[in-house]
Amino acid sequence: MIEEIARVYGIERIPAKLPQVLVILPKRNENIFWEKICKDVLKEAGLSEVYNYSFISQKDAQDFSFDKKNLIEIKNPISSDQKYLRPSLIPNLLKNTRENSKRFPEINIFELGKIYKKSPTPSFKGQILEKRMLTGLITGDAFYQSKGIVDLLLQKLGIANIWYDDFEATPEESKISIWRAKKCAEIKVNHTEIGFLGELQPKIINELGVPKKVIVFELDFEKLSRLCLEAQEYQSISRFPAAIRDLAILIPREVKVVEVLNKINAVGGSLIRDVDLFDIYEGAELPQGKKNLAFHLIYQAEDRTLKKEEIDKIQQKIIKVLEKNPAWEVRK
Repeated sequence: MIEEIARVYGIERIPAKLPQVLVILPKRNENIFWEKICKDVLKEAGLSEVYNYSFISQKDAQDFSFDKKNLIEIKNPISSDQKYLRPSLIPNLLKNTRENSKRFPEINIFELGKIYKKSPTPSFKGQILEKRMLTGLITGDAFYQSKGIVDLLLQKLGIANIWYDDFEATPEESKISIWRAKKCAEIKVNHTEIGFLGELQPKIINELGVPKKVIVFELDFEKLSRLCLEAQEYQSISRFPAAIRDLAILIPREVKVVEVLNKINAVGGSLIRDVDLFDIYEGAELPQGKKNLAFHLIYQAEDRTLKKEEIDKIQQKIIKVLEKNPAWEVRK
């Protein structure tokens, strides 16, 4: 009909016009936006992204002591390695580590993906719960390196009030605990737990044939994306030079590094720009039950060049406060 009307009326008499379309930008997908930032930060920190199937095998369930009542079994699995939906990203990351350790001396990888569990709520019993997790794995004695990567990631996401809490497993959790005691911590923002950081049990590492220690951090991406802030606070770089002093302290092994850091920062105040822990030593030469911590103390003022006498005074004050504890010894 339209073609016939145009033929009779005359196609040359119909003006050529482009159709008018109102272009509206789509609403930003917050999950995709923060997912990209997380991946970029971890890649810049030296980690490689991996993608794995969303399944685990019967052997994985046994090695990790997963409760079968909470696992979601596939009715028609295409292989025995894909019997259950994964309740954690860790098993497949360990398999990646085992295979790649044959070719690479160090493995630094991460994955952002879904895990699946049965609902513990009685009214929703049997329903499948999906949750997105961000999990990283680093081989070697890299607990503090992993903590630094987590701190960097959360800082880039605009998240403040980060702290690490002792993990005390309940009787139920201790049966399936994969973490090495006293080498793990809960990652918290304010009073909300958002993840976990720790060294995996040697038993699990040996079962899977991984040749090195493994440090893993797990972050609940759903909670993480709700805490992220796009606004960043800018702090200008001081025009005045910094001065670095070293400090070594001998303390009992059970004392946490953060206890020493808190005392140093409390005494140094605004003139301590940063405190860098660069060595932890627990050799046979030290007294039994002791460890040695070595720090770089970075002094810098915003409005002036600090004098040597001023820095020496603060340094001696810090040493005096640290040595108030009779079990602590500043090594001179």
